Formats: sequence, structure tokens, C-alpha cells
Amino acid sequence: MAATHTEWTGRSKWCQVEVTNHTSLTSSTEGAILMTTTCPTPVLSDDHIDLLVTAAAEWRLLASPTTAAFAQSSLERHVVVASSTDAGRMLRAENTAAVQWLSDHGRTRLVDRAPAGTYTHHRVDTIDAVEVIKAVHSAQVACRNSPTWAASTPCRLLAALVTAATHRLPGYADAPWSWTRPQLRCGPSVGVALPQSSPPSVPGLTWVAPEQVREHWADAPLVVIRCDAASLVPADLPSRSGVFVLSFDGQEDANQVWEAVSGLNMPTLALLWPSCRPWLMQQLRHPSPEFVEHRNQT
Repeated sequence: MAATHTEWTGRSKWCQVEVTNHTSLTSSTEGAILMTTTCPTPVLSDDHIDLLVTAAAEWRLLASPTTAAFAQSSLERHVVVASSTDAGRMLRAENTAAVQWLSDHGRTRLVDRAPAGTYTHHRVDTIDAVEVIKAVHSAQVACRNSPTWAASTPCRLLAALVTAATHRLPGYADAPWSWTRPQLRCGPSVGVALPQSSPPSVPGLTWVAPEQVREHWADAPLVVIRCDAASLVPADLPSRSGVFVLSFDGQEDANQVWEAVSGLNMPTLALLWPSCRPWLMQQLRHPSPEFVEHRNQT
């Protein structure tokens, strides 16, 4: 049976290493089966440690003794005070201790896989938060059998590194802190047009003047705004989805449409009448979840 472990090997490359589980079966006189399995633990490469230490330094989780001594603010609190090379050597020492522990408990060939020489840090040019998270998880597995791992400085550093990398994932900053199920906008969809204009008659769409849109803003699944009325929509309305600017073919040019869309200062789609009619009628009957679902950002 084959197993794999994943290791970061530099320049945004991950290497899948296949490991064979050697299993021996011995039947006793009573018919019982004794199974012994050996599977090497990952030994951290210099590249792997370089990535972790570089990320820790870049994200202010690691500071040299000189930098820490001159820290001026309480915000400059570093998880580990050590040079990059010393931090890498501490992680290497824990990994070596884990390999030795496993060797002492039957993994006799593991010690031969340890890297030769003393670790010296070499900075990684590009850091990807997802790669750092996976590299941390791999290192935690590689070091967990060290007798001193749980209380060690590298263990604390890697835990902080996962948190720092998570905060840097795309979309994390915009996600709600207190999560709730989405609410649905269940009111009638409205169109916004100037009183003197002649908006198209669309089943399921009630036309209102710009000053009346406020009372429908929170509950209307779709808000369709005529191009010439966009500048009169109250500027203090909160941003929301499901907002459209409707222009007539041959009446408004691209610059007018762009000014109407950008002036609303919120996610807005432009629709061209009458070619948009089938799509708009379908959305009025069965609006997409992205238009009708919303959450309070808290």
C-alpha cells in the first residue's frame, strides 16, 4: 500500500513524495494476524524551513534581537525574538528530535534521511498564504513526535504563522465577523425613473420617482434605475446588490451609462433595453440568490 506526504521545495513548488508502507503478516497458531507497518515521517528540507521563517519575518512574528530591542510601540510584539537562521535551526532541532524518537521506537532508517550540515536561512522571494498554511501543517506533522514539541518555541511560532496566513487569505477581511444566515429581500422589485419620462412597461416592476426609492431600497429584490435618473438617487443609501442601470438603445451613449453606473458607487450592472427584456423578465420572476440574499455586516 502506498502513501504520500507533501513538502514545499521552493519557488512555489510542492513535491508529492510516494512512500511505501511495508506490511508483514504473521499468523499465530490461534489464527490471529499481527500487522506491523512502517511509514517514514517527513524530514523538513532547507527550502521548507526557508519558506516558514521568511513568512514569519515578513509578517512580524519573528524579529532579530536588535530589532526587538529598538521596538517603540506596544504593537511591535514579536512572537519569537531570534535571527532567521536561529529560528530555522530551532525548527530543525525539533524535527530532528522527532525523527530520533521515531527511530528509537522502531523506525530504524529514519535517521539516514536527516539533511546534512547546519541550517542557514535563505530568504524566499515570493510568499503565498495558502502555501504557508500547508507548509505549517506539514511541519507540525513532521515535528509532533519530538518529546519537547508541545512546549517549544517553534510550535508557538507555527501556530501564530497559521493565524497570520489566514488573515491574509483573499476575502478574509471582507467576511463578517459574526456570521448569520442570509436574509431575503421579499418586497416588490422597483424601477426608478424621472416623472416626465416614459419607462417601459415590464411585468413585475413598479416604477417610482428617485425620491421614493428609499422606502423600497431594503426590501426590493431588484432595483432598476433609468440612466437619466441615477444622479437623483439619494447618495446616502447603503450599498447593496441587485442594482441595475437601464439605458435605451440609441438614446444614451457609453459615457452616459458609465457616469450613471459609477455615480451610484456600489456594485451595479448595466442593462440595454430592449435586448435585455427576456433576461430582466426572468430575473423578476425568479431572481438570482446573489441579488436577493444579503447579510448585515457586523
